[in-house]
Amino acid sequence: MKQLLPDNLEPGMVLAEAVFASDGRVLLNEGTTITPDLIDRLKEMKVLTVKVNDENTISIDPDDVLINRVHSEALLVLGHFLPADIFGERLGEVRDRYTLISKILESIIKDDKVTGLYLDLRTTDDVTLDHSITVCVLSLIMGAALKMPEERLLLMGMGAMAHDIGKKAVPRAVLEKREDLTPAETKMLQDHTKNGYHILRELEFDVAVARIALYHHERWDGSGYINKLAGENIDLLSRIVAVADVYDDLTRGLTYRQKFLPHEALEFLYGAGNMYFDARIVKAFTGSICAYPLGSIVKLSTGEIGIVVNVQKTTAPRPIVKVFYDSANTRLEHPRQVDLSEEKTVFITKIL
Repeated sequence: MKQLLPDNLEPGMVLAEAVFASDGRVLLNEGTTITPDLIDRLKEMKVLTVKVNDENTISIDPDDVLINRVHSEALLVLGHFLPADIFGERLGEVRDRYTLISKILESIIKDDKVTGLYLDLRTTDDVTLDHSITVCVLSLIMGAALKMPEERLLLMGMGAMAHDIGKKAVPRAVLEKREDLTPAETKMLQDHTKNGYHILRELEFDVAVARIALYHHERWDGSGYINKLAGENIDLLSRIVAVADVYDDLTRGLTYRQKFLPHEALEFLYGAGNMYFDARIVKAFTGSICAYPLGSIVKLSTGEIGIVVNVQKTTAPRPIVKVFYDSANTRLEHPRQVDLSEEKTVFITKIL
């Protein structure tokens, strides 16, 4: 094992130990094969030294590692939001939609130009890659519900996966700041849309893909940024990605000061339809995803704990819950079912 400066690394060398950023994040895993791009990245990240193995070490292609991780995560997200085994009479339709989206996801995730973005997304901050995967999947679910042609779904999926690529030019301190941003910091953050557009065009992505990076913070009423577009002046693909982006932001607690439960995020989107978002797209979204998948363990506003056992109704954010524990955390001898679509005063307060 040798410890080398990034300047002394050569393509083909294999990392003997993981490489960490100054804040403790893993930048590269042990066993990763060094490439010219990775050498440049290590220099950009101001990594002082790295440890490499002897020639006999079995190497791992970093691109393959990330592609496989992204693909696996995308299918998990798809199965979470579009569980094709619990929609009753809609089973065939949902299965067909699941199959279509799975096929398009594989094409997107393994596209040579898209795979080149994964490392940038991963090193922007801890959750940017995961956020991008979820936004991609949610956008495709909406697009499929709106019966968009496959070629448009493919372009939208690429744009959704890369919508935040411009954040790599935003200082980490600004991205992670939880207090109010200064005017200068706000401009830095908002400029990620322009930066993303230029990055994607320089990489020769279709203009429809780059436009998503530019417009995903525009709002239906013209209150968004960066061009203050309104209504149908915002292209359809960007309007769809905007809904997916905000939903995931809300439920992850990224941009907003609190972390929303799924039904709270859906209610926010529903209430904001035709103000911040295209109401037709919000309707397609709320009618197509399963906010609380079958088997989710939840706590109710009554203090009782149960399991989601049915989400067949159109009121999916308010599923049927089978209660096993009362408010004193005592197991019930005879569990009971609560249909939240009928019990309007009872709601889910926590996912356990």
